[in-house]
Amino acid sequence: MKLSNLIKIDQIQLNNSASSKKKALEAISQIITASYPEYNINNVFETLIERERLGSTGIGHGVALPHGRLPECTDTIGVFISLKNGIDYDAIDKEPVRLLFALLIPDHSTEEHLQILAKLAEFFRSSENRQKLENATSPETVYNLIINI
Repeated sequence: MKLSNLIKIDQIQLNNSASSKKKALEAISQIITASYPEYNINNVFETLIERERLGSTGIGHGVALPHGRLPECTDTIGVFISLKNGIDYDAIDKEPVRLLFALLIPDHSTEEHLQILAKLAEFFRSSENRQKLENATSPETVYNLIINI
């Protein structure tokens, strides 16, 4: 699956002021429900929090890939946010997180979402890619970087 099918420009937010993991996940939930009003914001937030309880989705180098399954979700949805300041995210390397790419996944999706997470993890391993995202000044710039993953 191409990432351009998962994310729209209005699902990209730069320099979010979230000061904690909870606030970042709330911001992601708000972005999703603004684009998909048929989903309940509390359900979206809870599914993301539930996954974090299993273990942090902070993959290192200032990046997190929060994700969760939502029964009523019919297609995988992506959201990208960058944060003004790094936050404690219990990441594997204990570094503050500034870049988050979140996925809301249908219950029936298994292999597809694992492939997407693998693509994203590979993309974010590159310091050059992370730097481009941190320096991005518009959602369009981020979108053009992401759709080529």
